[in-house]
Amino acid sequence: MKKYLGIVLSMLVFGLVSCSDGAAASSIPAQHWKEWTVRIQTHPNPPLAGMCEIVVIITGPHGKPGGDLIVSLRGMDSEPWMQAIEDGYIGVYRRAVDVGENKTGVIQVHIQQGTEQKTLLFPVTLAVG
Repeated sequence: MKKYLGIVLSMLVFGLVSCSDGAAASSIPAQHWKEWTVRIQTHPNPPLAGMCEIVVIITGPHGKPGGDLIVSLRGMDSEPWMQAIEDGYIGVYRRAVDVGENKTGVIQVHIQQGTEQKTLLFPVTLAVG
């Protein structure tokens, strides 16, 4: 019975590995503005050329969600700024943007709080395929 279970588990692991596309998920370092920590995630991860969903996560001291902010995104200087949609009041903002066709790109995140504003640049490497 143990031998049979071992064979089944081995086949399952092999099957899961073979279903993987081989692309490693990329981790994009966080950046800071004022007391806020700003992180982004891409969907898919790593991003593919063209349109990708960008999730911006903004937290303050002690993990407090970043509220009362206006967050806009774009993937290229030639594209207009697109305001992100706030996902509840939990400091999460999301929007689909065109990240371009090059091997590398930059996700631009524009944050406004009252009259203060800042644009952060997050370099990304696009997946091949």
